[in-house]
Amino acid sequence: MRLVLLALLPALVAGGATATEPYSHAEWTAVLARFVDEQGWVDYDGLARDRERLDRYLLSLERASPDSRPELFPTRDHALAYWINAYNAMTFRGVLARGPESESVWGDGLLGIGFFTRRDVVLGGRRTSLKALEDEIVRRRFRDPRVHAALNCASRGCPRLPRAAFEAATLDGELDAAMRELVGEERNVAIEPAARRVTLSRIFDWFADDFLDFERRSGSPRPSVVGYVNRYLPPAARIPADFVVRFRPYDKRINARRPAAGTTP
Repeated sequence: MRLVLLALLPALVAGGATATEPYSHAEWTAVLARFVDEQGWVDYDGLARDRERLDRYLLSLERASPDSRPELFPTRDHALAYWINAYNAMTFRGVLARGPESESVWGDGLLGIGFFTRRDVVLGGRRTSLKALEDEIVRRRFRDPRVHAALNCASRGCPRLPRAAFEAATLDGELDAAMRELVGEERNVAIEPAARRVTLSRIFDWFADDFLDFERRSGSPRPSVVGYVNRYLPPAARIPADFVVRFRPYDKRINARRPAAGTTP
């Protein structure tokens, strides 16, 4: 019997290697489908009472990442989907740690960003913060400004949170759709033809370098944030280059589902 097992060992090992499946975000999708509504409002109170699936997903994030287990993330899109989902899920964890009754996550530390800089998150065994995850990994490594339509900081000024995880197989289309939705909402892009001005979400101000970098790499002779926004607007709705650009104050209230809430966050 021992000789038989020894003879089979190479095949078993090889079978295990080839049978490795990409990282699963099924638990995160289950959490989003149950606790996020179509408008992107989150039932943090309900999640606080029943967080088993969230905790299982958070544990999986802590155990493996594209850096610690690259074999689970065979493509760039597998890695990027992981980091985006990890940011959004770890933000949920931070909200529950503060207490789901919080009015905002922006009240901690200098300039109100302690939530994003001081709260540790562990991904694949590496300790980091939400801000470092966003800046050093998602933005710096991937240089895809569409991520700003996918990352959600638990605030009403954020893009709408989807009810399913981002997945590698469909990521490019999902990011395109998310950016089209972002710029298609008047709260993010309000065009005033008579005044010849446009008011943009503060996202386009805070991360202007990302949008300008993309425009330059795409060969735009006059890179501008408006030029990037126009990529995702219908031709008839595009913003003239000479319009004055203003930025809307960011709504930092938490994106929690409240009994009286009925509008888009």
